[in-house]
Amino acid sequence: MQNQALQTHVRVTTADPATGFKAFEAGSFTFARNEYFVIIDWPNGKHTMPVDAFLRALMRDVAWGFFYGTVHFDSVFGTTNHYGEVEMFAGSMNEAYTSTKCDFLQRF
Repeated sequence: MQNQALQTHVRVTTADPATGFKAFEAGSFTFARNEYFVIIDWPNGKHTMPVDAFLRALMRDVAWGFFYGTVHFDSVFGTTNHYGEVEMFAGSMNEAYTSTKCDFLQRF
């Protein structure tokens, strides 16, 4: 698994003229969406998940105030919150991603 050190880089794009949605980067992760899906990219992988599942998990993370604990957005992407720092992981708990070395973790 690739594990990147603490990062603080966050960037938001202008709205896509066709969809009206903005994409954003958090460290080495890129998040984009269309009407139905969120597309998550990281240095050695990519994952698509339904936007409603992503937004529900994101709101759960925010509602918990980023307290200690793990939030699984789905079977591939999630966060682990450590009092003041957050790890984003992709594929770390998914055998298909770990066996092909496409998993990634970054701490913020």
